[in-house]
Order: sequence, then C-alpha cells, then structure tokens
Amino acid sequence: MATYKIPDSPKKYKTEYSSFKGVDLSSNPTQVDSARGAMGTVNLISDSGGFPEKRKGWRVLLNVEKPVNGLYRGIIKDKEYFLVHGGTRLYKWTENTLTELKSGLTNKQGTSFTLNDKMYVLTGGEYLVFDGETAKDATADAYVPTTTIANKPTGGGTAFEDVNLLSSKRKNGFCADGSATTYQLDTTDIESITEVKVDDKVWESSKYTLDKTKGQVKFTTAPPKPAITGKDNVVITFVKPVEGYKEKITKCTIAAIYGGKSQDRVFLAGNPDEQDKDWRCESNNPLYFSDLSYTKVGADGAAIVGYTAISDSQAIVKSDDRSETTIYFRGYNIDSTTNKVQFPVRRAAAGAGAVAKHAFAYLPEEPVFLSRTGVFALTSSNITALQVARNRSYYVDAALTKEDHLENACAVVWNGYYVLSVNNHAYVLDTNQNVAYKPQSYGDYVYECYYWNNFPAVRMMESRGSLYFGTSDGRICKLNTDIDTMQAYSDGGTLGADGRITGGTAISAEWHTKADDDGDFMTYKTMVKRGSGVMMKPYTRSSVKVFARTERDFGRQIREGIADIFNWEDIDFSRFTFNTNDAPQVLPFNSKVKKYKTLQLIMQNNALNEAFGVFGIIKRYTIGTMVR
Repeated sequence: MATYKIPDSPKKYKTEYSSFKGVDLSSNPTQVDSARGAMGTVNLISDSGGFPEKRKGWRVLLNVEKPVNGLYRGIIKDKEYFLVHGGTRLYKWTENTLTELKSGLTNKQGTSFTLNDKMYVLTGGEYLVFDGETAKDATADAYVPTTTIANKPTGGGTAFEDVNLLSSKRKNGFCADGSATTYQLDTTDIESITEVKVDDKVWESSKYTLDKTKGQVKFTTAPPKPAITGKDNVVITFVKPVEGYKEKITKCTIAAIYGGKSQDRVFLAGNPDEQDKDWRCESNNPLYFSDLSYTKVGADGAAIVGYTAISDSQAIVKSDDRSETTIYFRGYNIDSTTNKVQFPVRRAAAGAGAVAKHAFAYLPEEPVFLSRTGVFALTSSNITALQVARNRSYYVDAALTKEDHLENACAVVWNGYYVLSVNNHAYVLDTNQNVAYKPQSYGDYVYECYYWNNFPAVRMMESRGSLYFGTSDGRICKLNTDIDTMQAYSDGGTLGADGRITGGTAISAEWHTKADDDGDFMTYKTMVKRGSGVMMKPYTRSSVKVFARTERDFGRQIREGIADIFNWEDIDFSRFTFNTNDAPQVLPFNSKVKKYKTLQLIMQNNALNEAFGVFGIIKRYTIGTMVR
C-alpha cells in the first residue's frame, strides 16, 4: 500500500519593531535602527513612556496685522504680560483680547527683554518700553548724563559721565564765581538749551542766551557763588544731537542680560550697519547706553547672531563665514583700582557658527543654537575641558540642513522639547528620552528627534507649559495641549464658546519602519497572512491604515481598522463600539506580501479629530529562493 508524507509547513520567522524612539531622517531607509522611524515618519511626538503618538493640533486665537514679528512674555510686578508685534503695530494681548498700544512701527522681526519691572521691545527701528499699561518710545525717558563737572565759567572741567546714545541731551555742572556771565559748555554746535538751574532753582530763559556755534551760554546777570565753596551750583542742560547715535541702538534686534545682581547689563546687537559690534547699557539702566560702551567682537566682520550663557560667562555666537573663531566668551569682573565693572572678551571656539537669531534656547543642561549644519550645543570637551560646540540633531540633519532660508528659523523650549520651526516644518529635539551616542557628536550624545509638517510658526513663545506661535499671515495660534478631547487633533481651527473646535483640518501622522531585508538581502521573503500586526495605543477615537512597500512598488494598502474606546461623552453611532477597555488594541494585518527583498511597513492615521499611537509591530515571514 502506497504511503504519502505531508510536507512540513515552511518555517516562519519573526521581525519585531518595538521600544520605539524618534525618527532618523539622516540614514538610508535600509540602515535605520528598527526602533526609529524612517524617512516619511511625520507628525508624531513621544508620550510619557517615549512611544510615538500623534501630535496634537493647533488653533487660531486672534489675528493681527501681518506678519507676526514677535511674541513676547514678561513679568511686571509679579504679573504676567504678553505683547505681540504684528506688522507695524504693537499689541497687548490675552488669549481672547487685543489692545493696540503703538502703530507706525518698523515691520521687521525684533526682540524683547524684561528688566526693572518693565518690558523693552526692539523692532529694528524703534526702542519701546512697556510698563503694564502703555508703550512709548524709550528715548523719551532716556537718561541725561552729566558729561562734565567742576567747570569754571570758562570751561575745562572734569569728565564725569559718557554721552548717552539714546539721548541728545547732556548736562554740564559749573562752580560760579559770582562775576562771569559767559559759560563755556564742553562741546560746540549746540542745538538748544532745555534747562538752566542755579542753586537748584530753574532760571527763566529770558535770563540767558545761547551762542550755538561756540557752545556758550551768556547770562544777563552773573550767577552767584555757591553757598558751599567749590560746589557746582550751576547746571546747564542742553541738546547736542549726533547723527546716527540713536540708531546704533534702535536698529538692534538681539538682546541679552548679563552681569551680576545690581550690575546687570543689557547687551544689544543685530544692527545691520555694524553687525560685528554690540553695545551694553550702564549699571542696570537700559535707558543709558554710553557712546564708549561697545565691543567689536572679533576682527573678521562676521555678524553677531545671538547670545547664550554657559557657566558664569556670556557666549557670543557669530555667523559662520569660514573665519577662525565663531564663538567668544565675555567675562565679568570689577577693577580693584577704579571699582569699575569690566567685561573682557576672549576667543573660545572655532567651528559651527549660528545662522538664526531666533533659534537660541536653553535645554535642561546646555544652551543650543542653529547652525547651517544642524543644532549645536555649547558644552565642555571631555578631553580639554574647554567649551566646544557639539551637534545634537544628527537624526534630522539631512532634512533640516536642506531647508531654504535657515536664517528665518525660530525655536522655543517647551515641556522638554526644543521645537525648531522653518518653512512650515518643525524639527523637535526630545530631551525627555535617553540620549543616543553617535560618532557625529565626537563621543558626546545626540537627542531623539521628531518631524512635523503643517506647522507655520515664524515666531514662538512658551508660557506655563503652553506653546504659542505667530504666522506670516498674522495669526496668533496655540498648540491644543490644553484640550483633552479628540477635538484637539486638528490644525487651524477655532475654539467656540461651547468648547468645541471648528474649521480645523486633519493631521496626517505616519510611522515608517525601516526598509527591512530581515538580515538577508539575497533571499526573497514572503510575509504570511497570519501572525503579523500592529499594537496601537488606545484612544476614544483612533484608526489606522497599514501600507506595505517593497523594492518593487511605492506601497499598497493592506489593512484598515479602528481602535476606539467607548466614551459616553463622545459617541459616534457610525462606528459604535462596546469596547470599554483601555488596554492596547491589536490589529492583525491578515494580508500576504509575496517575494520581497526589502519590506517597509507604514502605519498612517489621517482622520480628523482622531488620535494615534504605536506600541509595536510584528512581521512574520517565510524565506524563499535566492535572488538571481
């Protein structure tokens, strides 16, 4: 009797993708680590456990004159204030209201800082001060220096204070002799006299005349001698404008505070006419910038792009124009002889220079900035202990460095993420996850990264855990992280009085595995119909479309499914479910993919008001014939 042997089933193998991290846009899709998303992974962010989930969307709060040139936050007398510079206007704003403070401003991106319970705004053409209620030209209240004291009527006194770049006014102090009627000021070509005080009393203008050319004040009656011998008792305040002085400050667009306690100084840079210089204010007074308190940083003419702090020094980061040095350090000390504060500058590091003045930020342990070759941190070398610049964005650099006009990028640190926006895209560095070590960081580490699209931020701001941004068309927007319903997952909508977002568009989120050859690119494999699937994070509303892409095609859809959880507050009878379990949802693929050399699996959710997250993917396959 004949016997038959039932052939054994082909041996099945398993590839598992789990313990997910960020994306890798810099490696070839075949070389990406199995835990990272390959090129095409978009609009995801890490959850509290580090797994990728769909980012929340953003909504429009208000509209201002376009573009949004600046979003500023400041604390004045323990109260938080927000300002927005939109087009040619400055507004005071809350999430629901706008109050116009100033119009006719320079339509240019600027900066802001807060000092002495006031907010100061630089527009690139104006220097404004906001006190919590009104905003006005800061030069109107600029400090008037006493440039000389102990003058005789004939002049020749002692130099006392430097000229203030912000003010055309100066004071001269004289010790009257009781007989002289002509008083020589310490400069010539005077525009006018604003005030004359004798023994602290204001004298009427009818009691003196001015010889503008000679800089002489002629009294009709000689001022009396001082009651205290040798004390200045005549103070003349006059106007001596110097062309271009005020503009040295008002054209600045970069600001940083550095110093020590009562000796804090504001340092300003970004003047397009003098790009390699910065100016510092005098002793905690942002209304007094001496005409001598400036520094030409470096000798190469490269522009100062921004400031950051490291240890007890201020780092001055310049543009990278292939010069020897791109980073300088400013120190702080007090001269023991003169008791004057000094701010010596020394060369620090060569290499990466900064490209975007609005992309400087402080991560938990280090300051970072954007260069043309990626995001860099200032850190100490493990070998020399000197400060050096190290790359932190390797995983997205291939895409980031190809962006046009990187100089227009802006960034903010938000909930442990460094969010960098340029050209409607966002590159997100995640400091909440364990870092990775790559040769590109010279033995140091790089951050896990994510990539978003449809994120039109041109200026950003963080406040109390919320992320705000402004757009080129004048919208002030907010990330929907304060909304817990599925309504949060849409872009560009508005929040109504009923708490619902309307008018938003869907966010397309995708996770792409590597183009995987399963360890052998010289054999054909077949993904079997049973045993492969995805484990999804549970949400009230969630679904997924699964695509398979091989070396032969651009991908085909092999599965679609939902993973909803029943919620009394959000019932959709078109996809009603009795599932009340918030455990992860598993969706089998139930599809076969024949004879592939490499297979890439794509998980996509592009539905409006739906969340999406991936815990793991399993692929089971058999091995076939050799590739010939």
